[in-house]
Amino acid sequence: MSCSQCVGIELRFDRKKAAQELQDYRNNGPKNTTRRLIDAVMAEDVSEMTLLDIGGGVGAIQHELLKAGASSSISVEASQAYIKAAKLEGKRQGHADRMSHCHGDFVDLAPDIPECDIVTLDKVVCCYHDMRRLVEESSARAKRVYGLVYLRDHWYARIWTALDNFRNMLRRNPFRQFVHPPEEVERILRRKGFQKRFHHKAGTWLTVVYSRALP
Repeated sequence: MSCSQCVGIELRFDRKKAAQELQDYRNNGPKNTTRRLIDAVMAEDVSEMTLLDIGGGVGAIQHELLKAGASSSISVEASQAYIKAAKLEGKRQGHADRMSHCHGDFVDLAPDIPECDIVTLDKVVCCYHDMRRLVEESSARAKRVYGLVYLRDHWYARIWTALDNFRNMLRRNPFRQFVHPPEEVERILRRKGFQKRFHHKAGTWLTVVYSRALP
């Protein structure tokens, strides 16, 4: 990966961070926002559905949906350390054979990524500069359900991202976070034929799940 943001992701989400998050997942299960997204997606039966999880970290969404009956998962992740952790946990839980992994920038890889029944982006939109292209490309691969967690467009989210970005600048890490307007995300998805079925605000985070409207 050549983009500066992808280089920054590799530096930010390294082996130490991946090991910490994997241990936390094993001890406590998915984090609150991730659990909320999983529960909202699983409000409908996910049996035999396919999953595309973009920026899925140690694979919490993948593992939980596979345990719930999803047939297979594809992970597109910019951190090699996270991919290794997700593979390790997949082996431990006994469903590694139903998981596949791609390393890189999803937007660059999108032409080669197949459609899946479910597409999830947990705290990914806020880590990508070109929100429109990311949402357009990822939603185009969702046949039935599209779920995401991202930062609310609020003053405290903007202060938080500014401080975090300043810290990364001091550390010479090109990774940056972004606050994107939810109405822009909504507009893209409505144009793509999706209808909102779940919406939840908690602190700085917004969790939303959409279903593709039937023709």
